Amino acid sequence: MDESKLAQELAKALAPLVGGQSGGYAYGQKASGTPGTAPYLYSEGGLFGRCDGSSTLINALVGPMGFEKVMTWLGTDTEKEFVDAWTDIVITSGEQSAVCGNCQTASMRACAQFYCFGRFCRQTQELQFDRIGTRANSGVPIKSLFGSITGPMGEVLVPQGAAISDDFYTQTAMVAYALRLRNGQLLWSGNPINNAGAYSEHNGFQAIVNTGKFDAYTQIACDALDSFLLNFANNAPTADGTYAIRSWFHRMVNQFRTRANAAGMDWDTAQMYIVMTPNLWDCIAKVYACAGVDLCTLSGQNRNVVDANQAQNRYESYLSSMQLPIDGKMYPVILDNLIPETAGQANGICSDIYFLTTEISGRTITYGQYQDFNKTFGRVNDELKSMFGGSPIAITDNGRYAVIMDNSRGCFDVQALVKPRIVAEMPQLLGRIRNVCCNVLGEPFPDVTGSGRVYEKGGGRSIGTVSTLYGISGANC
Repeated sequence: MDESKLAQELAKALAPLVGGQSGGYAYGQKASGTPGTAPYLYSEGGLFGRCDGSSTLINALVGPMGFEKVMTWLGTDTEKEFVDAWTDIVITSGEQSAVCGNCQTASMRACAQFYCFGRFCRQTQELQFDRIGTRANSGVPIKSLFGSITGPMGEVLVPQGAAISDDFYTQTAMVAYALRLRNGQLLWSGNPINNAGAYSEHNGFQAIVNTGKFDAYTQIACDALDSFLLNFANNAPTADGTYAIRSWFHRMVNQFRTRANAAGMDWDTAQMYIVMTPNLWDCIAKVYACAGVDLCTLSGQNRNVVDANQAQNRYESYLSSMQLPIDGKMYPVILDNLIPETAGQANGICSDIYFLTTEISGRTITYGQYQDFNKTFGRVNDELKSMFGGSPIAITDNGRYAVIMDNSRGCFDVQALVKPRIVAEMPQLLGRIRNVCCNVLGEPFPDVTGSGRVYEKGGGRSIGTVSTLYGISGANC
């Protein structure tokens, strides 16, 4: 997939709008024609419409990160993705009663899964072209970003050092961030039950990594495709005993190994990721490092001398390598700060730990898809450009995003739309341990900016300060 920056693509694709060109993207479009009256970014009364302070803009956003960065994403033109599985061999009852009598017969059962697109968009505010890029006076500095704004895949949306040049640039950057943030959230919590109007959600991993699978055509139950679930019951992980996390991880992987090898696949070829929240990781790494009679004190009468240095070294190696050993193999750990968490439990912050197999025996089995607008609309878009000199729709990132502009005499807004879904061909090789808790030291890690969760950090002004002569705001200089 093309890892181009959506914010830059938006600005590039929609550059003709700012210049007020006839034809092109502005052809035949209508916005409301009533842009907001709030001051623009560097104008008098705008957010940065002052001449005091430096030109540096510090990035204090907590950006999304997680599993999406290791997922394969493919474009497609199919509305629904159906995946068939051979799930059962049914044997008739009764052995042969006579030499020439009937024997037991065998018949086949299959189960189809299907995956539908989500559909969601984000858009800029309506902007007035002749107000973009204005400054209150020549002393107002153009801000440059220190730090980078990134998406869930680690892609840079606004790079360090980028000039925050005008409202259009910031608006397109925020649209890019918000769209990718929503995709990262729905990766876990997406559920079509929330569909309303033109907004649609695809099934996220909470729904996919689950039991109760059924055939898409007949609704008949297909437990052969059920994922493997364990329930930690809001307990904290320990090094030994009932909640010895290493034993639970061993049990999970051995389920997958048995299911895969018995189906004629080689588990040793599998690529599996352990995915959890940052709040859980430190707890997991600590108790994992203390697991084993060679390291830590165990419950009961027999006690071993603890080698603290060995335990510490093992703990730090897990943290630095982001891997955990299970049955002689190292499995990578991915931290995702968009996995839902619950607060207020006796044992701290609670969430699920996912075990996601993405490949086995050379086949990619868990991946993302998106409607490829180049495939579905590209030919029509080319014809519009050929016949009318332009099109109101731009397509970016190898067809993943459609960018739509509305314009009314220089007042315009821009929409970015995406239609993604997750496909899990073998949900029986996916699993999760539910309701694992960790008592974090002090405050939990902050939630992603814009996520609306309980530990989100934010605040600040949305408009500029009032200008005063020689005052601290310093706008009149």
